[in-house]
Amino acid sequence: MNINDIAQNVNAAKGIGFIRLGFWLNKKPDKTPEEKAAAKAFMKIFWITLGITLLFVVLLFILIGYVMSGTELGYDGIYDESRTGRMENGQVRYVKNELYYIDPETIGLPAGLPDGTHINLYFDENDVVIAGENADEIDAIVENRVILTVAAMGTMIVVLIIFTIVARKTFGKPWYFWVQTLKRTASDGVKIE
Repeated sequence: MNINDIAQNVNAAKGIGFIRLGFWLNKKPDKTPEEKAAAKAFMKIFWITLGITLLFVVLLFILIGYVMSGTELGYDGIYDESRTGRMENGQVRYVKNELYYIDPETIGLPAGLPDGTHINLYFDENDVVIAGENADEIDAIVENRVILTVAAMGTMIVVLIIFTIVARKTFGKPWYFWVQTLKRTASDGVKIE
């Protein structure tokens, strides 16, 4: 790879182009003091960015696993069919070819649930209700976990943006200065020796 080719293409270089440029600079023999500082700054930026990104990927997988474990909050017994009912006048109202009412205590739920609460009902092979659960409560748990994951992802993006700003102003300054010099040189059409 020729430095003049890099200088001509550096304005178009994004992402992987800058990474290739940084590794090329690290391999270049006979570096000037500015190039040595830029190469060192690039490697620091590269490894810290890679570390932060991998940490965030692991954290994201853990959070997604945590959210998905919320799908197992429901009834885990053996049942033939499930339906959704709703609390109405202190009883669970559900439709299974006909309209039915059942006391919440019969299926293991507390009696004081407010009207409109959604209830998951589980039936055996004889169409008898064997269990019930508060669907609104389970939905709220999963929703909170999703909000936590989205907030964590937003935090990760903010941390990466802050890292970029800090790197540009502190330890990565030689790298960014060298790239800007290369861009100016390329735009002026000057050959680099």
